[in-house]
Amino acid sequence: MGPRDLMLAVAGLFNRTGARYFVTGSMGAMAYGEYRSTIDVDIVVDLRYGDAADLRSEFCEPMYYLSADAMYDAMQRCGMFNIVHRPTSMKADLIIPGDAPFNAMRFARIRTIEIAPGESVCVSSPEDIILSKLQFYKEGGSDKHARDIGGMIKVSGASLDRVYLETWADKLGVRFEWDTVKAKSGW
Repeated sequence: MGPRDLMLAVAGLFNRTGARYFVTGSMGAMAYGEYRSTIDVDIVVDLRYGDAADLRSEFCEPMYYLSADAMYDAMQRCGMFNIVHRPTSMKADLIIPGDAPFNAMRFARIRTIEIAPGESVCVSSPEDIILSKLQFYKEGGSDKHARDIGGMIKVSGASLDRVYLETWADKLGVRFEWDTVKAKSGW
């Protein structure tokens, strides 16, 4: 099982149950940019207790590891927990968002992308992936985030909403990082 397979498995469950979610991180960036290898899948989900029961029954031992305690803790504190596919150690990070205005905007701007015939996933908008990656870039300085953004600009630059990006870069305090990445990308 690779990251794409795990993404489809988790997204498939959320599609069936109606849970609000979107793929973000490197898998989301690849939807609008350049391919790169990754070891995990990042999914933001507005998880409810009924959805939690479905997750526990769908992703259970011995094939998967999912800590119910970590899941319920993440739901209470708007944190993160993961599902691990034991045979491959492939991991899905499930992030429970807070009620910040940026999170509300991200959910409002979700795009549904058909990955294969009959298999669709909800993906964060390219602008929101860029903004999230800018936050991680600012926090940790990892060049992988800047490279992902550069790949998105290269592939999807003409369709990106510059006004939205500039406005939210200011609101989120990542204007310096945004200007740096834009300059490196020649955009």
